[in-house]
Amino acid sequence: MNKIELLNKLVSFNTINDKGNSKMINWISVYLEELGFSLKRINDSDDKSCLIATYGSNPNLTFLGHTDTVSYSNWKYAPFKVTIENGNLYGLGVCDMKGGISAFLTAITNIDLKKLKRGIQIVLTFDEEKSFEGIKLLTNHLNLLSKNILIGEPTDLIPVIGTKGCIEYKITFTGKGTHFSNVVDGVNAIVECNKFINDLLKYSEELKKEQNSLFNIPYTTMNIGIINGGSVINIVPDKCELVFDFRTIDKKQHEIIKDQVLKLVNKYDAILTEITNVYPSGIKNENIKFYENLTNKKVTCFNYVTEASFLDKSNNIILGPGPNTSHEKDEYISIDSYDKTIKIYEKIIRKYCE
Repeated sequence: MNKIELLNKLVSFNTINDKGNSKMINWISVYLEELGFSLKRINDSDDKSCLIATYGSNPNLTFLGHTDTVSYSNWKYAPFKVTIENGNLYGLGVCDMKGGISAFLTAITNIDLKKLKRGIQIVLTFDEEKSFEGIKLLTNHLNLLSKNILIGEPTDLIPVIGTKGCIEYKITFTGKGTHFSNVVDGVNAIVECNKFINDLLKYSEELKKEQNSLFNIPYTTMNIGIINGGSVINIVPDKCELVFDFRTIDKKQHEIIKDQVLKLVNKYDAILTEITNVYPSGIKNENIKFYENLTNKKVTCFNYVTEASFLDKSNNIILGPGPNTSHEKDEYISIDSYDKTIKIYEKIIRKYCE
């Protein structure tokens, strides 16, 4: 099976919201067993599991990837097969992140594994796109992983040593509903929500004072994602829901942000619910020069959140194909980037395992 056929096979599995996670894991398990890998499953259910596949003893390199994808809508190209056009490879998940997984599987196939002096691992998870349940399940088994972690997220072959954290909140505002003709007797929950948003925007400006130049957006950002309130035009709404998040640059900011948000919420008749709290991944790697020389690009930090945030390891690197068209209509990577990713992965394997 060549590199395009392998990628096409992975894309053929419908893993939207982990629908086909077990089928994809089963197929990859057979593929790796034939190469001599030993397998360990960490199950969440019969339909979803993480895979830890190890070749040799004392592994010195672990590749980490997630099997799930986001959904799609109104695509020109068929989502569950690879279409080659204009030097690109189109398909759902081909960028995020089945391209990275396929590149690593191709790389280990190209290398004579029997000549490796140190072991090698492939770890695959589920639910990265929503709640990180797969990597959370693996946190009790991190002792099985090597200290050198390669995460194949799409980076356009830029070596990434850190990613932002994320805090997500939902607030439910309670007002007093009345007929609009008696508006002065009511309390409009949407208006209360709007007042809170103004408070929140002012606070988000303060967060710009602390910066880290390694990030493209060097400060912690805040985004209003969802507002849901009211039912008909002539009734003062008695409830309004607001969902918003922060993308953080430093772990220590999380408690500060929590305290400030709670302080703002306490001014209103509202209930605050924390949805997600993921710390930024550590900005550290003892082999930065190796990766810069390998890719001919400077290491940096990316604004998105990855599974690296859950790894207490000293040498995490995030490196994968591009361009980064994650979650976009007609997602794709270039053939050139895919080929280069395979070659770079081969060199990384030799660096850590030969």
